[in-house]
Amino acid sequence: MAKKTLDFDIEDHLDFELIGIICAHKDFRLCYEINNLLGIELRKTNDLEIKLEKKGSSGTFSLYQYINADDEQIYLVANKGNHTLFIPEQKHIDYFIMIRNLSPFTKITKLITQLKTINLINSVLPIEAVKLKSADHFLYIEPEESN
Repeated sequence: MAKKTLDFDIEDHLDFELIGIICAHKDFRLCYEINNLLGIELRKTNDLEIKLEKKGSSGTFSLYQYINADDEQIYLVANKGNHTLFIPEQKHIDYFIMIRNLSPFTKITKLITQLKTINLINSVLPIEAVKLKSADHFLYIEPEESN
């Protein structure tokens, strides 16, 4: 019987922008500042749970979302969860902002410049998802229905 090989190119599914944030403050405090600065409403959703390489273990990460009228999806996910990292190769990053369905009105460089004005934030960095070994973790983030 002939062996079939399926070719799955993860890069095709990494269709989002990614920003890393270094900030020692709690997630809700950071969200408050981001919401005030950008005039958006990031809201807490259910924590994101990811199964880890160790059998039977999982990581839980704080997650916030905002979806605007143009269906642009903005997520804030904590890199540091319960005793593990969401993206282990980015140990210095505390939070990630992921933007799907980027609106033509949203400019990443402008957004990074704006985020740098928040006093709680130590640093803001653009990140190329395709260069991350654990980039597939972002594929688990899905829009959650708002009440």
